[in-house]
Amino acid sequence: KRPRTAFSSAQLARLKHEFNENRYLTERRRQQLSAELGLNEAQIKI
Repeated sequence: KRPRTAFSSAQLARLKHEFNENRYLTERRRQQLSAELGLNEAQIKI
């Protein structure tokens, strides 16, 4: 089991915005968010 991720307030705001815009991420969009937010793709599953 992997440890729980503590998101920064900026990361959380960005992820919430993405979720409100589109509830389903494409693999490409998940990769982009991963790079922009400094998280790995597994942490960005919405």
